[in-house]
Amino acid sequence: MDIETSSAAGQADLAQAVDTLTAELGLLRARVGRIEREVAASRPLVAAVRALDIWDYTPYGVAPGSDWVAIDRTAATELLAALAKIDHWQPWSTPIEARPQP
Repeated sequence: MDIETSSAAGQADLAQAVDTLTAELGLLRARVGRIEREVAASRPLVAAVRALDIWDYTPYGVAPGSDWVAIDRTAATELLAALAKIDHWQPWSTPIEARPQP
């Protein structure tokens, strides 16, 4: 194989590699776009859960008013743990305090 043939083969390999990388880049851009749309769709849910007032009234010996609804303690724990995994929020550092009584 002479130098010209070797150079032509190298150019062909380089062109093939560029084509392969260009196609792969297109696939990655499409995938990132889908992921960004999924993240954007979950942001309102994350914001709503973070804004929840979860108050454990048991230690305080008082009953909340009619504006509160019950939530299972295990379900609340699982919800906050799931949120922590996707939002990198620190729900366990949020103190649970007594709700001021009127």
